[in-house]
Amino acid sequence: MTTVRELLFGDVVGGKAGAAADKVEQAAEKLVGVGALPAHGEAPALTVARAFLTRVSQLLDVEVSDVLVGAWRTRSALLDAARRTHAAPGSTEQVVVKTYALPWEYETELDVVVNGRTLTTVTVVATAELEVTALVATVAAGRLVHLGGGEGRISAHLRVRNTDPAADVQVAQGERRFAVPYEVKTGERGIPLIEQARDVPAQAPAPQVETVPQAETGTSA
Repeated sequence: MTTVRELLFGDVVGGKAGAAADKVEQAAEKLVGVGALPAHGEAPALTVARAFLTRVSQLLDVEVSDVLVGAWRTRSALLDAARRTHAAPGSTEQVVVKTYALPWEYETELDVVVNGRTLTTVTVVATAELEVTALVATVAAGRLVHLGGGEGRISAHLRVRNTDPAADVQVAQGERRFAVPYEVKTGERGIPLIEQARDVPAQAPAPQVETVPQAETGTSA
């Protein structure tokens, strides 16, 4: 499955050999080029930047599917359908999503440590914009049980900010299109969209499916 890390730094398994290492190296060179990390006599600046960004890439091993499902659980037509079908056992609803857009952000602070000495504390901000179109989702017993169609696009950016020395630089970016059913696997039991449905398996879709009359168009909070 696609991850934010893969978008920003590549994936050696999914791409050509050395692609991920090349992108980390390019990002490290950007950090060094703007002086975003303090100089240290015991380690070359590029070595420090490379180690720092390797750690950052590990923190961004977040699947696109987790971002989408998390947004649907917060506010969406799918969430409304989950509540209704959970309240009416045996019912099934089909939700047609014309357009669903959502932002995602991850921010953290990391200490840059060389030989046991903390050189500085750096702020890392990863952001992403996702858009899903033409998605047909089936919901039963409070769970997402099937996805049909659905095209997605995600663009991600990574910035590094520091106050000592002062720096604010974008070090990586990436964009990809994807098929929603490929990224979000519902499995045999479906994906719970509400807390009450976590331990209740979805029932098999009924022969007659109620279609939600209004398709969702909008941006998540």
